[in-house]
Amino acid sequence: MRKGSLLAVLLVVMIGIMGCGKSSTPTIDAPKTAPAQQVPVKDAQAGGDVGEVEEAAPVAAFPGAPAPVAVPPTAAPAQESAAAPEAVPAPEGGGVPKLVVPNPEYNFGKLDNSETAECQFVLRNEGTGLLKIENVRASCGCTATALDKNELAPGEEVVLHASTNLKGRQGPQTKAVTVTSNDPEQPTFQLKIVGEAIASISIEPMAVQFGRIEDNEPREQKVVIQSNKEDITFKVQSAEIEDMDFIQHEIKEVEPGKKYEMIVKAAGDLPVGNHNGRFIIRTDSPERAVIWLPVSMQVIGALEIMPPVVNIRFSEVPDEMEQQQLSITAGRVAEFKINEVVVPLDTIQHELIEAGPNAYRLRLSNMPRTDALDGKNIILRTNLKDTPEVEIPFNIYKPRVRQLPTPPPAPATAAPAAAAAPAVTAVPAPPAGVEDVSNAPEKAKQ
Repeated sequence: MRKGSLLAVLLVVMIGIMGCGKSSTPTIDAPKTAPAQQVPVKDAQAGGDVGEVEEAAPVAAFPGAPAPVAVPPTAAPAQESAAAPEAVPAPEGGGVPKLVVPNPEYNFGKLDNSETAECQFVLRNEGTGLLKIENVRASCGCTATALDKNELAPGEEVVLHASTNLKGRQGPQTKAVTVTSNDPEQPTFQLKIVGEAIASISIEPMAVQFGRIEDNEPREQKVVIQSNKEDITFKVQSAEIEDMDFIQHEIKEVEPGKKYEMIVKAAGDLPVGNHNGRFIIRTDSPERAVIWLPVSMQVIGALEIMPPVVNIRFSEVPDEMEQQQLSITAGRVAEFKINEVVVPLDTIQHELIEAGPNAYRLRLSNMPRTDALDGKNIILRTNLKDTPEVEIPFNIYKPRVRQLPTPPPAPATAAPAAAAAPAVTAVPAPPAGVEDVSNAPEKAKQ
């Protein structure tokens, strides 16, 4: 028993000695990883399973291990960028011109109408580019302009000279001068010349406008003709009306040699329609020998017809026809009715249409464009006691044909000259006593 114990002790000692020869550093096994999982792959476009599988990234088996880095999907190729807008070319000279006129209006005050109103406008370029003045245009032929140059560098200015002839004019005057340039913000710039022209012999008002009147409504207007200068006297010799024979007038002298009053009257049975005419007033003064006085009015009858006249353009082409439509409404009467329409030719077709209370439309067609309707009328028969019939006249007008100047006759063509015969050189005769040998060969042959 004792021997057995000793053997056991020796065995333990030997095992300890053998263990001392090995390294004392403990060995740590690498962490185990979980088996790879099989996951389905999604279709990138359709978003559904396609049946193929790929190996998933390994997952750490212990806490605190770094998570696998996800690889971002490859970005789709960028679309081609839109074409860049074309660059706007810079203005000529590398800047933008700007036209500025410090005083765009000139008032010449009151001037005798025998004088000329002269003024100056300063045109300045306050931009950064070259200013080009392309055109200067006056509103009437009585105004003239002059410009020293038409191109202005930045900061440069030029004077525009303007003059208005007031001869024969009277009263307030307004003239416009339009300047056209390459200023992009204001390509046209308007200048004004204003003032009052004082006539040596004036007429006031300068026109008689009766306006809209009824055919049985009398109207009259007073006109004053007078001298505005102490040293000028005059006498009215005559006054005649053009195109309006139904207008009457009376003239009386208020101040001898200085002032006259003229009464213009519209009375009696006035013709319906629009009327425009003028008086021609003649004086014995060279300051104003002739004075024109325009007169206008619109006469309304029992019915108002538009247009009041059937205008037909004459044509040389046979069988050409005209068609028109007239509007008929109440004039000086409140109510009316058209019972019948009478046309001057049986070939003219007409249709009367009621357009509302006291309103009609008259359609006319198949009207010949010849002289057949010259001096004729359409007759409207109404229910009015004082105006049982209303006439609508025809007006046949012929377009003006521009006559070209007759070319001068061509000069007579001279007969071709006959070909000139070749010049014959005269042979001088031999001197006296010398034999003529010019024909010696011919004589020898003989």
